[in-house]
Amino acid sequence: MLTEERFADVCTEVTWHAKKFLDLIHIHSEQEVRGRQPRATLNPLTVLMAAAAWERFVSDLAGAASYSDEKWGESGASGLGRFQIPKGKKPDGKGAISRPWEPDHLSPYLRQRGVLDRDISDEWAAWLSFTRVGATPKGWSFAEYVQDADAFRDILKEVQKVRNGVAHLAFPQDLATAQASSYSWTNNAKSITIQSGHARGLSAALLQLIDASIVTVARSHRWPIESYRLPAAWFRAKVPGSDSRYPGAEFWGGRSLHRLSS
Repeated sequence: MLTEERFADVCTEVTWHAKKFLDLIHIHSEQEVRGRQPRATLNPLTVLMAAAAWERFVSDLAGAASYSDEKWGESGASGLGRFQIPKGKKPDGKGAISRPWEPDHLSPYLRQRGVLDRDISDEWAAWLSFTRVGATPKGWSFAEYVQDADAFRDILKEVQKVRNGVAHLAFPQDLATAQASSYSWTNNAKSITIQSGHARGLSAALLQLIDASIVTVARSHRWPIESYRLPAAWFRAKVPGSDSRYPGAEFWGGRSLHRLSS
């Protein structure tokens, strides 16, 4: 069963991991340039770090709920470095279930381990971006999982595809079949990569899902919510100047992201 102390550890870790992909976006925005450029490498790595933050978050939730005190240890989730979400077999025996990217399989897995008493996706609501122009995500559409589960399944599968392409350096292979996907490995940087606006849009989706999932777990256990959430400043169209890490940053192309009310 998940305890509040361990939940606090998990939330501290995921906040730190979210900073990693926001750092990459922030670095990308430091100057405006055109043509072939080294910073094009940041775009796929941004998605990879956002995907890793999400995977580690759901893994740490499962580990926090199931590890013994001796196995969890004083160092908390990151100090252990274990990954708790093994792949399951699909019912037809063909292929494996990748739970972090499949809400229908992730929710029962977490419920069975006492992470929460409802589906992790129950309160998912987010602004999702489906197009982009340069570094700016476009085509924003507000969606709630209970009304449009397919929108969230599609965006998670999109992140997973990009994550796998980046992790395995499969750019040339994916470039050859880009027509079959909603993303392309080419951009204004004249390199084999993905557009910065696409990387930001996918990162925005995961930022909102992480925060909404924190709220869902906290409410499931009747724990205070605001103590554990991601900073509200990161969801703003422009990060307030009072923020110590990203003052004045515009991560999302002028769009404020959705953040559940407490």
